[in-house]
Amino acid sequence: MTDLSFASATELTALIRRGELSPTELVHHTLDRISTIDKTVNSVVALDAERALGEAAAVEQRISHGEPLGPLAGLPILVKDLEDAEGFPTARGTRAYQNRPPAAHDSVHVARLRAAGALVIGKTNTPPLGAAVHTTNDAFGTTRNPWNPKRTPGGSSGGAAAAVAAGLVALATAGDGGGSTRIPAALCGVVGLKPSRGRIPHGPSRMPMWPQHACLSGMARTVRDTALHLDVAAGHHPADPHSLPAPGLSYRDTLDKPLPALRVGVLRTLGITAPHPEILRALDHAADLLRGQGHDVHDDESPLPDADTFPAPFQLRQEVLAYARLLDVHDDFTARRDAFEPWFADLLDASRSLTPADLAAYWAHRVCLDRWAAVLFDRYDLLLMPTTPTTAWPAEGPDVTAAVRERVLPISYTSVFNDTGHPAISIPSGIAPDGLPLAVQLAAAHHRDDLALAVAHTIEEALGTPHPPICGS
Repeated sequence: MTDLSFASATELTALIRRGELSPTELVHHTLDRISTIDKTVNSVVALDAERALGEAAAVEQRISHGEPLGPLAGLPILVKDLEDAEGFPTARGTRAYQNRPPAAHDSVHVARLRAAGALVIGKTNTPPLGAAVHTTNDAFGTTRNPWNPKRTPGGSSGGAAAAVAAGLVALATAGDGGGSTRIPAALCGVVGLKPSRGRIPHGPSRMPMWPQHACLSGMARTVRDTALHLDVAAGHHPADPHSLPAPGLSYRDTLDKPLPALRVGVLRTLGITAPHPEILRALDHAADLLRGQGHDVHDDESPLPDADTFPAPFQLRQEVLAYARLLDVHDDFTARRDAFEPWFADLLDASRSLTPADLAAYWAHRVCLDRWAAVLFDRYDLLLMPTTPTTAWPAEGPDVTAAVRERVLPISYTSVFNDTGHPAISIPSGIAPDGLPLAVQLAAAHHRDDLALAVAHTIEEALGTPHPPICGS
């Protein structure tokens, strides 16, 4: 029998279409699972059981009448609490917005998932405005890693990753501004794709994210489910003038096509990191798998631009993004600063010190990152590297001072592809001696989300999909 807790979205929707599983049965299972497992994990911050069951019944009516079904018909999903989902408050991971009224409309992303038949049953936790690599806030508390509750699921999509890894839902929405999908995916043993910049439309929003670093995404257990999500979510929308046209292909279909021999560059340190030994062993294993599949795999230690001044470029990047967040909430922050978490309020205040010279240096570095990536993608079809330098850090967050000293900043391998806009995906790659998931990251050339997904699928087929033992089935 199918284990509903850890079945993929692809499997669950197939069962529904064949009449072997009713949406109501699946929603009941999901709600029961949340009521038990999430007491420990704390990933879900809003839930509407009555609405979920009503929408499930409506899907069953459509099935009984023989009406066409969307690819996600009857599938319960959770939405990251930085995105609007009609009927649910959008607290944005902060007590400052905890008591907002329910959103009147879906975001473009969520609307597309609903139109495909997904049942939005609730929201997942995130740090304030997505500004951390662990997931905690004063509104909803700390989200914990289902592999070890003393550890974090990462951030900022930590609630989404924890929910998927713990078997609460097979699919959740996420977002990635510096690794916010890939880092939680890596720490929780699930799949996280940061699509090409603009692949999934943002909006509607009051203000564009002018650094152009953040991408909406999905969080899933398998690469095939990740491709399914992208098939539904991708394509231009006028609410986001920078969004890309529809890709003109099915990402799911590309997974089943034979791959040519590809040139793969393996990057271990980027000139800035000292990854832990188990991280490098997982990387070497993945590289050997690709060699065994006939790909041309080479080590490459091209350092990031300005690696000799590490961590200064990362610090400047975070200050610029804090300033972007300040602009986004400026009126509310000015009127009621004390409503925000103290550490987050301090972060926003500190960003006011940015100068024109700082911004010029930031954008000059971005240009250098673009050139660095262009050289590498002229040399290789794909880049293979760790997703994070370590396994999951404490649930209360990393010791940033120690991370700088030890050269294990969590975003070391991920933020570069937010800044360059390339697609990048994190895939589980085993279990570390401490019992926590390991992961590797693949990055592909501009707009080659299909290639990143296809090669990730071959790694997943070889290594399997892990489940946290404490969560049972």
